[in-house]
Amino acid sequence: MTKLLQVNIAAARVGTLTADGSGGMTFVYAPDWLARPDAIPLSLSLPLQPDPCSAERSRSFFANLLPEGQLRDHFAGKFRVAADDDFALLAALGGDCAGALTLHPPVSPTGPGTGTETYRQLNEEELKQLLDEAFIMDPSFLTGNEQTRLSLAGGQDKLPVRMENDRISLPLFGAASTHILKPANLRFPTLVENEAFCMTLAKAMGLRVPDVALRRVGDQNRIYLVTRYDRTVNVRGEVLRIHQEDLCQATGHSYRQKYEEQGGPGFADCFEILGRCRNPLLDRLRLVELAVFNFLIGNADGHAKNISLLYDQGRNPSLAPFYDLVCTGVYNLSRLLAMGIGGRHDPREIDVAAWVSFAAEAGIRSPKPVLDTLRRMTAALPDNAAKTASSMSARYGECAIYAQIVDLIRERSAMVRRQLQQSGK
Repeated sequence: MTKLLQVNIAAARVGTLTADGSGGMTFVYAPDWLARPDAIPLSLSLPLQPDPCSAERSRSFFANLLPEGQLRDHFAGKFRVAADDDFALLAALGGDCAGALTLHPPVSPTGPGTGTETYRQLNEEELKQLLDEAFIMDPSFLTGNEQTRLSLAGGQDKLPVRMENDRISLPLFGAASTHILKPANLRFPTLVENEAFCMTLAKAMGLRVPDVALRRVGDQNRIYLVTRYDRTVNVRGEVLRIHQEDLCQATGHSYRQKYEEQGGPGFADCFEILGRCRNPLLDRLRLVELAVFNFLIGNADGHAKNISLLYDQGRNPSLAPFYDLVCTGVYNLSRLLAMGIGGRHDPREIDVAAWVSFAAEAGIRSPKPVLDTLRRMTAALPDNAAKTASSMSARYGECAIYAQIVDLIRERSAMVRRQLQQSGK
């Protein structure tokens, strides 16, 4: 098994990732990359430097590119490697990751096969077969000459695909995808409708989110499609990658620490990172909007891996469009927030004083921008939620989850409005 992986952005070699034989790995930038005037760092936690990056920071960054939980176990079994062998999984799956990175053995840019980057258009029967896989979408119908090298972080089943003229294709041999496809969740059957609703509502409220859609496959299956903000298609139809990193990567935390109570980043860490971005004030205000929106829609799972930075204009990144917005409050899940508001994680304990403390964490001199955001969103969100439910039902058909989310939003918004009135702030 290879102990070296070449790390590329587009066709340019950025550096080399080396396994040390004991589960660790170290990244070093290539001299040619460091000499380029347009060179960008892989991460704010891996600054451009000639010396090797630390093993701890290297592993934290690259392991964050991989699937988690049962998805990780599945691919470990498929490729006959240990589930905690991050390097071996990167070698197997690193052909199309989040952002612009591709990883491959130095002698074989397209992976273990001999094919070149291409796409396999899926017909309706193959889509149904893909969704009927026992638990994880892993296309068993591909021939031995068709190889996928696709990696998306997180524990939810998802698949990178290319959408072209409403047709879904599977990227082969490390080809770039344009969309992420999520199937119905076995444990929470309405999860795709929930996410599509919350993302559509976020756009209606002026938050920066990518386009999303629901689609029927056969009589039973419904899938969720989200446009990748870290991809663009040029006039020749070529899919180009844009580099990004999530805030676990930017702060040097492992994916195992994505929750604040597990030692992961909190809002104070996230706001500190945004201070190093291209437009710190604008990005901080956008993150304030996200925090308020997530609280009001009942999303307790807004952890640091669900917030990213986009390197679309040079070395200084900006806050990426938001994604993975879900009302977790309608399910039998922990109500504790992934990142606390003013140090409080239980929504029942979050009051105006907590939001004032949150403003201080954000590095905002006055709590006024935060409180104004609360007033604006609590005034507009309930009506926008009802309109979104109506438009989603008209477009995709009725779904009971829409009304449940609308009711939760109305309750949270009314509660916050009462708190603001009683506080006199």
